[in-house]
Amino acid sequence: MGIVSIRRSAYCSLLVARLTRADMEAALAFAAEVGTAASQPERADHLILERLAHATGSELAGYDQLDASCNLVFSTEIPGPAWMPTEHEWGLLKTQNPFSAHAARIGSATFGAVRLSDVVDMRSFRLSELYAVHDDDIDFSIQARMPAEEGGHWTLELGRSGRDYSSRDLLFLHVVTPAIIGYEAYRALGAKVAELRRLHRDAVPGALLSVRENEVLDLVASGATNAQIAERLWISPATVKKHLENVYAKLEVGGRIAAMAITGRSQAATEEASPGL
Repeated sequence: MGIVSIRRSAYCSLLVARLTRADMEAALAFAAEVGTAASQPERADHLILERLAHATGSELAGYDQLDASCNLVFSTEIPGPAWMPTEHEWGLLKTQNPFSAHAARIGSATFGAVRLSDVVDMRSFRLSELYAVHDDDIDFSIQARMPAEEGGHWTLELGRSGRDYSSRDLLFLHVVTPAIIGYEAYRALGAKVAELRRLHRDAVPGALLSVRENEVLDLVASGATNAQIAERLWISPATVKKHLENVYAKLEVGGRIAAMAITGRSQAATEEASPGL
């Protein structure tokens, strides 16, 4: 059977595949966990791989980031440690990897989950040098490639022995892949926002605001109202209002939210204080 016929067969089997209620509940739970993890400082790569390996009966799971030139930027694998290919092995991956050949055929560095057996003749692949450098116990694999920053991509790959992946496994990965894309997009956006806040803070001269004005802004950032700030600092609410007016004038902003952003503070301030202040 030719590659085109194999791919058509795989696509048709995906169309008729069905997920059980348990599968859908597992997919929703996965999306919820990944969504929560996106806002945490530490990456959740092991969580992602453990959940997907369990759901698909995989013995091996890897998650890699590659740049636009297909150089490895980041790699996680379970069970670890992650495989770090030699220069020769990396060359084989670039020239003999059936998934890379699939990406070239479709004209896209990214694609939804596909099985190895859908993109290459397995008998021929097992005779290749690339197959020889892999774990002989892993006979079948499935891979998805998702967009990364600056033209790169993330590669998710699962592997197991004994039996090929089913249409149900393929469909399950298609369902959960958007959650992983969203996870990476959220983290990328968070990193950019943090960088912008840092640049804004650095751009504000240290002597521009007085010690008292910075104290007032710190309390604003904590969510305190003008009355609460006055009580904390032993000053009148009118004085708090005056301090804020001076801050806005110095920073050339129109209100507390903008002042929080330009000074790199959290925007946890409430609207309970006087309007515009």
